[in-house]
Amino acid sequence: MSDHKAILVTGGCGFIGSHIVDRLLGEGKKVVVLDDLSSGVLSNLNQKAIFYQGDVGDKIFVDKIFKQHQFSCVIHQATRINNNTLYEEPSYDFHCSVSSTIVLAENCIRHNVDKLIFASSVAVYGRTADLPATEDSPILPVSPYGISKYCAESYLRYFSVNCGLKYQILRYVNVYGPRQPIYGEVGEVAIYTDRTVKDENPVIFGDGEHQRDYIYVSDIVGFTLHAITMDKSSIFNVGRGIPVTVNELFSLFKKYDINYKEAVRKPERYGKIGSLFCDISSALATGWRWKVGLEEGIEKTISAFNGK
Repeated sequence: MSDHKAILVTGGCGFIGSHIVDRLLGEGKKVVVLDDLSSGVLSNLNQKAIFYQGDVGDKIFVDKIFKQHQFSCVIHQATRINNNTLYEEPSYDFHCSVSSTIVLAENCIRHNVDKLIFASSVAVYGRTADLPATEDSPILPVSPYGISKYCAESYLRYFSVNCGLKYQILRYVNVYGPRQPIYGEVGEVAIYTDRTVKDENPVIFGDGEHQRDYIYVSDIVGFTLHAITMDKSSIFNVGRGIPVTVNELFSLFKKYDINYKEAVRKPERYGKIGSLFCDISSALATGWRWKVGLEEGIEKTISAFNGK
């Protein structure tokens, strides 16, 4: 990868994207951020990055940016917050994940960019009974969010086969940590952190025995940057590979709740996918390792939300 070229990070003002930008700049890389600020915020933006505010799916706008800079790699983090299934907007999900990926892929090919790294999601597996899910497990997405992520993946394979574009598809599990916004269904860690900090009762939906995998944002950043060095187009599940129930997760928060309150139990919400965790053998085979355990990550997250 040529040092004089920049790296484009879409969604670089968002939760995960801003951490990626910080790490890249810390390694001395030139970084260009493209974000429409629909969910990202300017306070997350590293001032050392070059910033463009706009829609990643806008063909004319994005083409101008590619003409303005020489990119060695594109890291596509721009997405929408996955809200409750009852209020999904399929056309918006399609635009955020699919249209934007097509625009970026076409520009990568047109402007000779080496590769595109796409932030996908384990939501592509849907309500699979094949657990832990591997990269070869059945793809059965049940939400517009998961459907659009898999559709974008399919377009990347198309551009790879027909145009030679190199890609890395990263299927993230539940990512948590500082800067995660607290609205929509952003994940239990963020919601429980917010309630702990505000001294409010946590809520557990259903029996709390659904299993998920949770990974701290710095470990996701580590693998995402590791993917830049990979030559072969690949797909990876990225997580810790450790299933944790909601009840187990809640028990870790108890020690940080000064005025401990028992969780409020409510019926399971419509549209939830149940247990979902993945085999991360492929990611581990690349030499990458996660570093932050769940209890340490929760402590770091609470400290960040408290401004410490």
